[in-house]
Amino acid sequence: MPIAFRRARLENAGILSSQSQKHAERRWGVRIEVDIPVQLELAPGRSLSGRMRNASVSGALIECSHELPMFTPLRIQIPVVPQRVPAPIQLAARVVRAEHPQFAVEWREFEPAALAALLQPAQH
Repeated sequence: MPIAFRRARLENAGILSSQSQKHAERRWGVRIEVDIPVQLELAPGRSLSGRMRNASVSGALIECSHELPMFTPLRIQIPVVPQRVPAPIQLAARVVRAEHPQFAVEWREFEPAALAALLQPAQH
């Protein structure tokens, strides 16, 4: 059966939508919703402020007033977050999706150990 025909059958059955194909998820691990201020180091002497909106073992979603192009390398600094992040974290990443004012990053190291506390469910 041709791929286009199979896809049309899935769309008609409500299993697949054209919209879902545009933003296919390529993430490993569960996404944890957060709202944390972060500093983005783009190059020596150049940094921006942003907010991390969610995180997983493979990357994060960042909101920032500046637009960053795909594949931009950066370091993300996460400050101490009481009862979640006991010490500041610095992670190397690159932009893998850009939809201003948000962009998705992929960690350069898969499942960074420093993120373990952040990715735990919040303690109330």
